[in-house]
Amino acid sequence: MKKLLNKSGFSMIELMVVVAIIGVLAAIGIPQYSKFQAKARQSEAKLSLAALFTAEESFRQEWNQFSVDLKNIGFSVQGSRLRYVTGFQSGTACTSYSTGLGAPAEATTAANTWSDGGNVNTSGASWASTMTKLTTASATSCAQATFTGVAYGTVAATAADPGTTSGDTWSVNQVKLISNTQVNLGSN
Repeated sequence: MKKLLNKSGFSMIELMVVVAIIGVLAAIGIPQYSKFQAKARQSEAKLSLAALFTAEESFRQEWNQFSVDLKNIGFSVQGSRLRYVTGFQSGTACTSYSTGLGAPAEATTAANTWSDGGNVNTSGASWASTMTKLTTASATSCAQATFTGVAYGTVAATAADPGTTSGDTWSVNQVKLISNTQVNLGSN
């Protein structure tokens, strides 16, 4: 009988202390983990804009000017479940664009100005219908010596459409200055 009484387990107080410690760790760790995930997802925008800059710079080296036609510069993004749409805002074509010396023609309405992981836009619209919020971003036309490209999307874990109303907006220009013009880490 004495052997049975000497066997002891955890008391209820000890179990409650362990549960409280786990709760405190979770309260601190989960929000930090969500922020880390959001920042990691933003790397898609940064990589797309770096690729857009490289394509624009290659085009400029060959034709001595920039373009807002993604087909002209040979740019499109690839992948599935992308969170950002990349390209140029507004339907304005480049100013001072010249087709001299064999440069490809620039579309007067900049019809091919976004890429969403499928094909480059060929519908004639300047952005997909879900990207209407982007029309309020800063000017993104180009000239012979300048351009500004934009990546717009969301970092929310559940987002299937990058055109949500609470977007995260990044931009790049001709000197490869990549900046976050509208920060929104979304909700996970």
